[in-house]
Amino acid sequence: MSNIKLYFYMIILSGMFIFSSCSTADTELLALKDSVLGTSRSFVGIILPSSPNTYAQITAKMNNQRNYKEGFFKFTTGDIYGISVVLSSPPPVGSFSLTAIDTYLMEKTFDPVFVIDPGTAGSHLPDLSMGDVVIGARVVNFSNYMTKSDGKIVPGQFSSLVSDDEGYKQGNPNPEYIYADPELVKLAAVAATKVARFTPANILSAPVGRRPWVLAYGTQGSGDAWLRNVKQIKKSTKIFHEADEAGNYPIALVSTMNKIPFIEIHTISDAAMNVPTVINQYFHQCSEYAQKRSNLIALKMIKIISSDKDERVSYNFTGGFADPWPNRKFVKAMKPPAYVSDWTKKYGVAR
Repeated sequence: MSNIKLYFYMIILSGMFIFSSCSTADTELLALKDSVLGTSRSFVGIILPSSPNTYAQITAKMNNQRNYKEGFFKFTTGDIYGISVVLSSPPPVGSFSLTAIDTYLMEKTFDPVFVIDPGTAGSHLPDLSMGDVVIGARVVNFSNYMTKSDGKIVPGQFSSLVSDDEGYKQGNPNPEYIYADPELVKLAAVAATKVARFTPANILSAPVGRRPWVLAYGTQGSGDAWLRNVKQIKKSTKIFHEADEAGNYPIALVSTMNKIPFIEIHTISDAAMNVPTVINQYFHQCSEYAQKRSNLIALKMIKIISSDKDERVSYNFTGGFADPWPNRKFVKAMKPPAYVSDWTKKYGVAR
């Protein structure tokens, strides 16, 4: 059995234990599909991070709201711009297991046509700053590696056993990328360009603001770890080519295994290349600003879909573990546009 399948089964078993040990506040969630929900299908699933808490920004746009709860997990259904939506926010921050369980529950119970993950992230590129947007056209678990005794990273599944004089012995030494649906990548990029028109000076901690960099073909780095060392970030980026870091790999993994298209949209809230990260008022201000921008992009995607009814049935599962993009698409995308690099040379990237 491959490690990725074993990891997935362990998550599901953990979820079964949680469900069996938690009391249900409302009607049994897993019975809803055959009773309350009937055969209707939520067109869009949205999975928000639990912090910063911007759940109300989405529900404020919802008509015909209904709330469902199972243990730790809360779901809200309704209509946004006439499109059926299911919303969740798995607790707590950064838990791979609970994020995976929440995604699995949402997809198996509400059966969305596709899933959007709007969130925040820390930049791993020197020019990628607060307010910029990374469209996660592919996702990688950058915490999935072993190290040699000198600290050198050997990427890949944990079956790639390391010996200090030989490197890996067996297994796949390469990063495990998961690819988003190309049509959703294009839709997210259009929506992001419409929403993210300007980032103010106070968010950029600079004398003037600028137009955001929408990195349309970004590699979304995801892991249980939070990297805070510049040398370590540079080593990681050299191997995995991630533009930023967040905790969303389980959403991509579960959606891929359920054959449901997904897209990840993360607005930069922290300049991780300018460390150490300071959890202060400015950090929280940027986090809230970034999450609200990502939420607005998700809402804009739904609005675009609502205006073109033919688009509502055009999303078929593509991507997943198969790379649908030309070679070096993601490495080339990491180069900033001229207006961003010029601005950075003049004002720098501060926190």
